[in-house]
Amino acid sequence: MAEKTNVVFWANQGPDDIIYRSTQDDLRTITSVTVPEHAVALFIRDGQLMGTLEPGRHTITSANIPWLTKLYNLALGYKETPFKVWIVFISLKMFNGKWGIRSMIKAAKEYEVPIVLMANGDFQFRINDTAVFYTQVLGGLNAYSTGDVNSFMKSFINEQIIQQMNTQYYMDIMENLEKASTNTKILIEQYFAQRGIELLSLKINEVLTTDEDREKVFKYLQFSSKNGESFRKYEVMESMANAIGESTGGAAMGAGMLLFPQMYQQLQQQPVQGVQQQQQPTKVICPTCRGLNDYPYSYCSHCGQPSPLAANPGQPVQAQQPAPPAGAPAGEGKRFKNCPYCGEDLGGLPKTPKFCPYCSEQIN
Repeated sequence: MAEKTNVVFWANQGPDDIIYRSTQDDLRTITSVTVPEHAVALFIRDGQLMGTLEPGRHTITSANIPWLTKLYNLALGYKETPFKVWIVFISLKMFNGKWGIRSMIKAAKEYEVPIVLMANGDFQFRINDTAVFYTQVLGGLNAYSTGDVNSFMKSFINEQIIQQMNTQYYMDIMENLEKASTNTKILIEQYFAQRGIELLSLKINEVLTTDEDREKVFKYLQFSSKNGESFRKYEVMESMANAIGESTGGAAMGAGMLLFPQMYQQLQQQPVQGVQQQQQPTKVICPTCRGLNDYPYSYCSHCGQPSPLAANPGQPVQAQQPAPPAGAPAGEGKRFKNCPYCGEDLGGLPKTPKFCPYCSEQIN
């Protein structure tokens, strides 16, 4: 049990101490209370705030502190002393703190896909309304130490930052951390004021996301169009191509070959800002050698294998092998306007293919 005294002061006050409660709750008559600079002393009885003392040395009597009369009247029943009260000191200095969050946030204004948000920073605050701070914070916590206040501040500011940053976009924050810091402070400072705390500054030091989500955003920036439509089609096409490459069944490969040209053609038709869109021929992948051919085709221009698109559903492809005409030339590296075997026009191709895409004969 602490020894009774008639002198109360903030013992061993450190530069980072926010709050201190006296070691005993009963005060003798004509007690001296010393309040340090940049602090106030709260008189608490039965959880109720009875009065406040400003910085300086005060002698506790009802003559010079009018609100103490109420304490004298409440003292009936306490034989040992007329003052049954806690004295709580609260510092009004500026304090520094750190915050850090992990949450979800929308990627960009036209690509509102949720991605992981990891952010951290600094903040500064001070208590500017001790009565509100006591009733809204200390009274609810029923805790009277600097550690208790710091725990509250860390939890409270993290919660407020998460709620407000979730209303912004990841790319907007990344492009201008200073502006995002100011916007976030403006949005959350009212909630601190409601608890008697002035939020002096808030700074976002770092904003990160996962490697997977960073790649998504990077691809979106590369292939962006309204609402990210081109990017999503690109992802579908990429998945289709991987599935075709890994498939060993003819049915699965055939289905992929039928879908892939349509997806590729839709992507090619997306307008590119500042560039005149040119008509491009649709390409399909050969399931045998994975070479690209103009769609539709009968035989692969790279390996000579028949196209699965040329077959009737459920039936194998039958390669047509017409007899070569007389005088068909031989040799490699020659340019042909028409196939020397089937006579089909090859003039639209950038170069003479190794195998004719119509009859599969080797011509170059």
